[in-house]
Amino acid sequence: MDDSGHIAVLVNPASRRGAGAEHAGAVLRRLVERGATVRTYQGTAPDDTPRLAKEAVAAGPDVLAVAGGDGTIAAVLPYLTGTGVPLAVVGGGTGNDLARMHGIPPGPRDAADVVLDGDRRLVDTGTITGDDGTVTSFATIACAGFDSRANERINRMRRPRGAARYTLGTYRELLGLRTFSYRLVLDPPARAVGPLTSGRSEVEKSAPRATERTADRPTARRRTDEPTEVPGHLLAIGNTRYYGGGRPILPEADARDGLLDITLVEAVGRLRLIGLDRPIKRGEHLSRPGVRALRAASVRVEADGDLVMYADGEPVGPLPVTVTAQHRNLMLCLPRDGGRP
Repeated sequence: MDDSGHIAVLVNPASRRGAGAEHAGAVLRRLVERGATVRTYQGTAPDDTPRLAKEAVAAGPDVLAVAGGDGTIAAVLPYLTGTGVPLAVVGGGTGNDLARMHGIPPGPRDAADVVLDGDRRLVDTGTITGDDGTVTSFATIACAGFDSRANERINRMRRPRGAARYTLGTYRELLGLRTFSYRLVLDPPARAVGPLTSGRSEVEKSAPRATERTADRPTARRRTDEPTEVPGHLLAIGNTRYYGGGRPILPEADARDGLLDITLVEAVGRLRLIGLDRPIKRGEHLSRPGVRALRAASVRVEADGDLVMYADGEPVGPLPVTVTAQHRNLMLCLPRDGGRP
């Protein structure tokens, strides 16, 4: 790193109920120990993050290091994407799924070393556009359904901490499991990323077909203007693999291909959804009956009921929305050895 510049470190004081500030302190000490010039940006509440991000980027740092979780990273994206200023993810959040996707170490000293010694690589992000024109950026995965309702529940819980809070909140949400009527319009047309399941709806079976080759065999796809309509429990859309503290719901996602991976779990019922828990944890669910895996550059999402879309663990707004991949618009600091695509 050029010693003439500086590293901006943005700290979310509320991350992990305040425990993230201690993590950030260890990152700062390591950076200073290694001779870096550091400017710290820390507010008193999460709402300060966008303002501080704007100030930090305007100062022209060599790197913007963010000490916080995926929600904190999402809050800085509008001020960072397209600027060429690299983002360093140094941890301190609850889920840390963006770091997990790219092999960024969880320890503060190791994460600080990546800031100084790591590679720089362009990766994809995503945007969610509401019908009112509001645009929200996200870094990992957006969801609407069982997973977003579980996320809402998890955000209200104070204990336990870490991944255990995700697990407990998820199982509590299962007790009131709901089915939603999803309507998806994909552009370009739907492309299967795994074997098609026997649980396809009549709408899909009767749709006009064109052939597109996947890794296994030719599979059917529909035209862009013909929606997929299907009852389901869970919908996840993103360009990375993990959400909920390490669950690979989009196990084939590539953060540099300019496409969104989509997993939709149909209305399989509580017992079969519980049965999918272990395959989802292992990333082995895409071939299971009742699970659809699609890929597109953009998807419009509609559903009945009062569904709110979440992204990076934070509420975005009610459906309908349009989710769009933003191709390689974020420069990310990655480990030189072992960083994932």
